[in-house]
Amino acid sequence: MENTEVIEKLIHFNLSRSEALVYISLCEYGSISGYEASKLTGISRSNVYGALNGLVEKGAAVITENSTTLYSAVNPEEFLNHKLRHLEEDKKY
Repeated sequence: MENTEVIEKLIHFNLSRSEALVYISLCEYGSISGYEASKLTGISRSNVYGALNGLVEKGAAVITENSTTLYSAVNPEEFLNHKLRHLEEDKKY
């Protein structure tokens, strides 16, 4: 599956296009800084930090505090299953 298809699928799970692109980079490259995410995605640093914060809030990424703040992707299956569980709970409600 090409990145554009993956991005479209992630958008269905309530990620913005920028968040989806950054999430893919986190999955591919492991723990990276906001600066590195900006370089890898071509998204401005201010927008990348917004996307990274959104990913953390949505449970798709975690922060590791070192001398530099690093972000890591939550395992895709774990993240997507978590989202599906919440949707199922909302459906039952």
